[in-house]
Amino acid sequence: MMKQKIQKFCQKSVLINKKITIIYKFKYELEEFMFFGKKQSNVIKLNQNVCNADLEDNQVLFVKLTDAVKSADARFEVPSTHDAIVVKGGGDIRYYPSGNYPVFDSKDEIKNWKSGMSVEITYIPKMARVLVKWGTPNRLRYRDEASNKVITVGAHGEFDLSVIVPLQFFQKVVGASREFDVNAFRKRFAETVATEFVDMFLKIVDDKKLTYDKFSANKKEIANEMGKILTGMFEKDWGLSVLNFKIADFDLHDDDMNAIEDATAKKQRQDMLKEHLAELERLDDKEWERDKYLRQLELQDKMAYYEVLKLVKDKDLAKKEENICPNCKKECAATDKFCPVCGTRVSKEPIICPDCGKANEPLAKFCANCGKKF
Repeated sequence: MMKQKIQKFCQKSVLINKKITIIYKFKYELEEFMFFGKKQSNVIKLNQNVCNADLEDNQVLFVKLTDAVKSADARFEVPSTHDAIVVKGGGDIRYYPSGNYPVFDSKDEIKNWKSGMSVEITYIPKMARVLVKWGTPNRLRYRDEASNKVITVGAHGEFDLSVIVPLQFFQKVVGASREFDVNAFRKRFAETVATEFVDMFLKIVDDKKLTYDKFSANKKEIANEMGKILTGMFEKDWGLSVLNFKIADFDLHDDDMNAIEDATAKKQRQDMLKEHLAELERLDDKEWERDKYLRQLELQDKMAYYEVLKLVKDKDLAKKEENICPNCKKECAATDKFCPVCGTRVSKEPIICPDCGKANEPLAKFCANCGKKF
């Protein structure tokens, strides 16, 4: 009899415990219902309903959701077209590739979230691009190698920017910004390129030995080199990739262009005259051929003919003024009167006869007036 009473008591205790468990479960669900409005798993998806940005706009580089988490068991989806950065409490920053993830990793995070910890989810599209137009605000000074003239050069063009390192992009560009401002973004990086253009341009032009008249013909090659330099810098500093960097045109002042053209023409003429002089020097011991060459030059270019004659005359005079020893061919100083090697007289001054006072040729051995031997 006692045994039966004990069994009934135990059965009642089990029923009471079950009822208590049900009551507590109901109480917990009621509390969550009162807190969230309804009890359900909160799955955060990127769609037009959860943000102000136009998701169809291919120039939006990020979308930030700040109040999307509604429950402790919330999850978020990262579509195959995007990457995501989740920031908890303003300091815990994590990168997520495409997939489906729980928002919270521990009970402590849930507790902190219930106590007011913020959660931000930033979606970064993989294929979005922003077109940026750039131009040099100030003209750079550049010395043209061919003409040796200092000129001023400006340039303008465009390029695309896309995100290549999402976490770096978030930390260095997005930061606390709530929405993507495409105009501010364009202005920022157009100014960056304009600032970097001077050093890049001068280095490339110097490396490739380009003169101003070759800038336009080589602008694609120059742009490709600049694009490589900028991509490395942008990826390292901002997590961005520079695509399709273009130089639309170079800006040169008419005065600079005229000065360079004049200097280039002058240099070309000087080079031509040097070629004529070299040919005459080659024909120096062939008098008939030399005269024939000069007659042909006179018929073809009379101005060049007279310029060459003047240069030949100046060169012949220079040769006469050289102080060369007639005996051993030693080149002596202009002030030397005798060769320091063989002792032969090399002075260009006339020899004054000590007997009759006549001025004789510098190399005379006898006086032309009285016959005195020197």
